[in-house]
Amino acid sequence: MVLSEAGRIEVPRAPDGHYYLTADVNGTPVNFVIDTGASQIVLSERDARRVGIDTAGLVYVGRAITANGEVRTAPVRLDRLAIGPFADERVRAVVNEGALDRSLLGMDYLQRFSSVEIAGNRLILTR
Repeated sequence: MVLSEAGRIEVPRAPDGHYYLTADVNGTPVNFVIDTGASQIVLSERDARRVGIDTAGLVYVGRAITANGEVRTAPVRLDRLAIGPFADERVRAVVNEGALDRSLLGMDYLQRFSSVEIAGNRLILTR
């Protein structure tokens, strides 16, 4: 992740073609893949536990269709999610009950930016 100027973050494209960044979730660094095909922020159960969510007490009432089939999801609220200088509180997310290698930063969060652009092998987020 590169903070190129005030109000702008640039994320370089990884060799596998995806864009990855680390966000601070409830005071804990979490590695995310930016996923424009995901409608929500989706935490793996492992990451959910790391940020202080009691996964044993979750109620999996939602469903999501993934590349690996249908999985159940549980709604949660993140006290704080920060990427560089951008911090949001009481952010909605879901915890994925299925096998998920990396948490996903989906469109619900990306829509908080005024611009999401891909140019020159970089994803550019502007607020």
